[in-house]
Amino acid sequence: MNVLLLSQFFSTTRGGGEYVFSIIAKKLAEDNKVFVITNKIEGENYIKHKNIQVIFVPPVLQYRGGLPPGFSDNIRYTINAVRQGLKTIKNEKIDIIHSNNFAPALAGSILSSLTSKPHITTVHDIFSLCGKNYWKQWGKQSDISRLNVLVAPLFEKLSIKLRYSCIHTVSEATRDDLIKFGAKKPIHVIHNAVDMTPQNNIPPNPFQFVYIGRLVFYKNLEVVIKAIDIIKNTEPKIKLTIIGSGPHKQTLQKMVQDLKLEKNIQFKGYVDADEKIKTLSESNALVFPSLCEGFGLVILESFDQSRPVLVSDLRPMSDIVSHKQNGLVIDPHDENLWAEHMLHLSKNPSESSEMGRSGNHVLQTKYSQDTLYKKIMEMYQTVVKTRD
Repeated sequence: MNVLLLSQFFSTTRGGGEYVFSIIAKKLAEDNKVFVITNKIEGENYIKHKNIQVIFVPPVLQYRGGLPPGFSDNIRYTINAVRQGLKTIKNEKIDIIHSNNFAPALAGSILSSLTSKPHITTVHDIFSLCGKNYWKQWGKQSDISRLNVLVAPLFEKLSIKLRYSCIHTVSEATRDDLIKFGAKKPIHVIHNAVDMTPQNNIPPNPFQFVYIGRLVFYKNLEVVIKAIDIIKNTEPKIKLTIIGSGPHKQTLQKMVQDLKLEKNIQFKGYVDADEKIKTLSESNALVFPSLCEGFGLVILESFDQSRPVLVSDLRPMSDIVSHKQNGLVIDPHDENLWAEHMLHLSKNPSESSEMGRSGNHVLQTKYSQDTLYKKIMEMYQTVVKTRD
């Protein structure tokens, strides 16, 4: 099968949805030919594989801490992806188009209309259902344009009304949100997977916890910072390492300074894959207090290193993490409860180790790349047969 993937970001290191699309491409390339139309990202390394052809179209983008491309960048990608896509579909005899969110979904819809090729779009999350004030809070962050705040919710509504044969989503929670949001076409839930990496045999520091991800308001890191402030009074060795960046970083840094937690909380910014794995291995557990997610890919990355995860008691995180089995599921607004659980794990590291091993087992049995590939191919074959 010849597959055309459309994604503005096509990263092996940054962004959950973009990273998963690169995994899908690599698995597809084992038995199929894959063509990817994407924007070139400054400083990014791209997959090199005999069955993957990465085609760059303007504009060249900078990775801005997880911020989406600007409105004009989206329009330029859509126009250029359609132009290039028409050539690729004709010359490479493409069987199916698979797009990843927003502008690529629009490009895929146009290409499907012009060529009658089946189109699948991937939807990771529906931010408009993350609370009535979501977009207002999003706009309060630094470097967020007013136009982005106005256009993004409209495009989110438009994206599920485009031309596609079915929707691929990554969790049952997002499937339910799509139905609430008015999606009419079939929805295929195919869970994410990650690259398996060798285990680092580094003894974890029982007093160190780690957060990995974008620094945006809905990641809710304030609750963990407040928990650290509580814990330090009885356990001054408590540490939190924050990996990632984003428009909410300055707000979080000011909070840390105001609470005089500079010795307890470290902002590392973006790090390479090796450093990320090393930091995970050195930590007692991953903290992930997010209020809104499509999946939460970093949970699987933590399981990969046999580290448990402390998550918000919200779906889909609470669907992936089983309380006291492979992590802890905690009220996202109760810093006292977060402090209690983190302090307990720091004093009982054997419990963390046991839950981490359980998480690794869950990763290997439920979220493997082979399972991802099998279900993706089943979805493709179903769509192609239906069109035939």
